[in-house]
Amino acid sequence: MSAVTLALLFFLSVGLKEVQACSCSPGHPQELFCTSEIVMRAKVTGEKIIHNNENLPGMGTIVYEIEVIEVFKGFDKINEIQRVYTNEMSSICGVRLAFGEYLLSGSILPEGFFISMCDYIEPWDKLSLMQKENLKYRYLKGCTCTIFTCIEKPCQPSTKNLCILTDWTSLWPYEEGISVNQSACIRHSNGSCGWYEETVKPSENDTIDMSED
Repeated sequence: MSAVTLALLFFLSVGLKEVQACSCSPGHPQELFCTSEIVMRAKVTGEKIIHNNENLPGMGTIVYEIEVIEVFKGFDKINEIQRVYTNEMSSICGVRLAFGEYLLSGSILPEGFFISMCDYIEPWDKLSLMQKENLKYRYLKGCTCTIFTCIEKPCQPSTKNLCILTDWTSLWPYEEGISVNQSACIRHSNGSCGWYEETVKPSENDTIDMSED
């Protein structure tokens, strides 16, 4: 069950007067990428609100009209997506977008492509060159790795599938320029996982085939 669905059920169970703010667990951008069904660069061109129940103000659905520019994940699920859905209220993780280009990630629900505040969503022009390269060439490859957040030192990987993350306090919300948000955990040609270093040119075996089976 998605975080958005859980938040909606919680909202309905406690009633309008007792609603709490949306709460999202911290996550590295790559983790958010890997847990999303679709990740894309898209331009928001329109917006409308569908009121699902007149007796529950604010419980509507925002529908954004979009133009897909580039797809990073979910190539087989994109199916000519032209709309993005989100909850109207931010208290149940609804997302407010302006007209313009965004990095959007989310899940496929019965009503369509659904996004929430807990997904990886950023204005495209706020992403650094390194982050854009990670989206195109590294995150998908690293989805077979695990990013492990270490709170107590010493921090040593217990298996070759781990990338250790110690700078966990700056994960969420997004902070421009924070190095942890620029990093990518990739699987190397020897089978181990490790943080990609910009100064080290990946070998031919470390390049990514962006196509999906």
